[in-house]
Amino acid sequence: MVFRSILQVCAVVVLAATPLAAAPSTAVIPIVPPPPPRAAPVSPTKVIPRIFLSPDGTIVYIIGALMDDSFLRFDALLLNAPRVRTVFLASPGGLTIEGRLISALVRKRQLDTYVENYCASACTQVFVAGRQRTLGPDGELGFHQAIGVDNSGETSAIATASSRHLSPLTVFGINGNDTLRLAYEQAGIEPPFVTKALARKHEDMWLPAAAELTAAKVITRRAERSELALPEGSRSRAEIAAMLESQPMWRAAKPALPAAYAEGVKDAWRRANTGSGLDEAVSSGRAAIVVAAWPLLAVSSDPILDRMLALYAGSARDQRLRGYPMCKEAVEDGSGPADPRDRKFEASEDQLLIELFGSQERVKPLGLADARKTFDRDVVPKMVQSYLATDLKSTSASCRLGFKIFEAIDELPAKKRLKAYRALLSLPEMAGGPV
Repeated sequence: MVFRSILQVCAVVVLAATPLAAAPSTAVIPIVPPPPPRAAPVSPTKVIPRIFLSPDGTIVYIIGALMDDSFLRFDALLLNAPRVRTVFLASPGGLTIEGRLISALVRKRQLDTYVENYCASACTQVFVAGRQRTLGPDGELGFHQAIGVDNSGETSAIATASSRHLSPLTVFGINGNDTLRLAYEQAGIEPPFVTKALARKHEDMWLPAAAELTAAKVITRRAERSELALPEGSRSRAEIAAMLESQPMWRAAKPALPAAYAEGVKDAWRRANTGSGLDEAVSSGRAAIVVAAWPLLAVSSDPILDRMLALYAGSARDQRLRGYPMCKEAVEDGSGPADPRDRKFEASEDQLLIELFGSQERVKPLGLADARKTFDRDVVPKMVQSYLATDLKSTSASCRLGFKIFEAIDELPAKKRLKAYRALLSLPEMAGGPV
């Protein structure tokens, strides 16, 4: 999921295209720049969550995504665990139906729930089912809309929550967002909070402050210190930060992009404690820095910009020749080493980022009007046919379209090539502006 997530983080670049014969007269062409290539992402359907008891049998731990057999495993565990009192949750989400079934057992057994690190999306259904709902001192709860995902990892259109009355017995015609709404309503959460949570776009996780969670009756209390034994393999934020700061690129990013560095550390910490492998967690955190570096790259010197474009265009060609493996969501196993070509790419990108962060040479930024004019004139015509042939509802197809934009820019005449790349990087959407 790591690189698919980056595609969501990088706001869609909307090209106010000049009307073209091949496109509708009101054409608005969304082109998503690709993330830096590495190993193919790991689909959560292939990651088996850890569900196990504490040595004394009073705590059941759920670590990782809620997937196909999570309920059955949780149910089987509870059948032989009469002393369980608390469910320790550390999960980025998963299938809403699994969350609904698990939460029903939590309510039936009147169990408490506890989050030390992070519980988001479908996991929040289980958390709010707790009799007592405790958030650890560094704990976070994440809320957003549910989406459909098929067996290949493609996302489907969002089915918004309905306004009809739901009961715990409602089964037919209930979508993922109805499932979330039902869980929140059963927990007695304040209606304005529920509305806000289900209005949040899937790619934009909402992390409410503890005071807001308390006021909305999402949590019953905030713990002042850790109260439960952490599962084996847990890593503190300080441990993650120390490990990352030992790496040259992270060390260079800390003073250059302090906010992105902090977010990267936090994201790596969240993922390392919610079922992801350490490499995947670090890769996800690194993405925050790469994305935040784009506006800085837009005003970098010509030599740095030229080498970065050559690197990205080369990787885009490599992805095309390899069948765009990074755009394929489902893989069998994420435990093996990354492709050496992807490792080499990342090392080269790191070196360029270090140089970018340390350089004091800057060029005059392109104005917005100039950036749009340049991009619409030089890049959009090269992308129209690819855009018209792309099913933008397909996340993998949008990913491939993103790669193609780097090849298109790199193929421009030398005098236009770097300015077109600066134009792309100078659009406000690239810095998380409105789309």
